[in-house]
Amino acid sequence: MKDTETCPEISEKLSLAVDYYNRYPGELVTYYLRFTVPEQTGVALQFAMPHVMAVESYQFPPDIPINLPAVLEAEQELVIRIPLDEYFISGQSYEVEIKARINTFYMDQYLITESSLVTDEAQTIASETVQVAVFGKGKYLRNLPDIYDSDDFMSRFLMLFESFWKPISQQIDQMEDYFDPDLTPDEFIPWLASWVGLPVDASLPLNRMRVLLKNAMMFYQYRGTYKALKTYLEIYTDGEVEVVEQRAKNFVLGQDSTLGAGIALGTENQPNSILINLRVSETELARVQYSEDMYHKKMNEIVRAIVPAHTAIDVNCAFYAQEKQRSQ
Repeated sequence: MKDTETCPEISEKLSLAVDYYNRYPGELVTYYLRFTVPEQTGVALQFAMPHVMAVESYQFPPDIPINLPAVLEAEQELVIRIPLDEYFISGQSYEVEIKARINTFYMDQYLITESSLVTDEAQTIASETVQVAVFGKGKYLRNLPDIYDSDDFMSRFLMLFESFWKPISQQIDQMEDYFDPDLTPDEFIPWLASWVGLPVDASLPLNRMRVLLKNAMMFYQYRGTYKALKTYLEIYTDGEVEVVEQRAKNFVLGQDSTLGAGIALGTENQPNSILINLRVSETELARVQYSEDMYHKKMNEIVRAIVPAHTAIDVNCAFYAQEKQRSQ
C-alpha cells in the first residue's frame, strides 16, 4: 500500500488491504476496500487484478445489489467496475470485500492488484495497490532430495503442512516482538511485566502499562530518587506531578555531642521527607470508579512502595474537571 503519511488525502478517500501477502497457487485471498464516495457524479470504484485470478464472491454493505459489479477484460487484467451514483451516498464511507482464487502456474511471482476511484472521463481521483507473493513450490521441498523438486504431487502435499504450520512459523519469526513493550500482544503484558518485577494493575489502561514497561529499567536504576518517582506517577496517573524533597535538619555529630538513652540528635529534628502534589483529571476517577479518598489512599500505597523506608511522605491529590484543563 502507498505511504499514508505522505499521501494523507488519498488514504481518506480510498484504502486497500489483503488478508494474506504470501499465498500458493489455488488458494483464496480476500481484498478489503474502504472508500469515501466523492461529491461529484459519474464516479466508479474500479478493482483491477491479474488475469490469473478469478473472482469468487463479493460482500457489500446492506441494500447494495450483489449483481452491481461489472467484470471487464483489459489486456492481462480483469477489471471490476462498481458505479457509485445510484446506491451510494456522497460523502459516506463504505467497505467492500472481494474474494479471489489464484489460478496461476507453479512458479514464484508477484501479483499486483489496484483499486481506484475514476470518473467517466477516465480521470483517477484516488488509487491504492497491494502486492501478493505467490510461491510456485512448497518451501519444504528444499529439505528433500533433488529428485522430488519436479514432483508436483509432493510439492502440493508439503504445501498443506506449510499452511498448517505457517501461523506457528510466523510467531517464531516474530519472537523478538513479544519482548517489545510496544509490539507485544495485550495478553502478554502481564507475563512481560513479571520478567522485570513490575506490578500489574488491572485498572490501568494497557497503553500506560506499555509505557511503564518501557521505563522499567530506569525505575530500577533510579529507584527511590526524584526522577523515578516523578516519572512513574506521571505515567500512572496521566496527570501533573510535583515532588518537593526536604532533607533532614540538625542531624549533627561532633566533639561536644553526647549520645545515650533519651538523647536526641540536634534540636527541632526533621526527618527526610517528600511532599507530593498530584493534579489528576476527574475523568480518571470515573475510569477507575474510585472516590477521592480511595484514590488518595491508592497513591499513598504506591508512593510508599517506591520511596526509601526511612522517608516520611505526604501525598496531596487535587482533581480538576477536564473542561477546565482544556481552557488553561
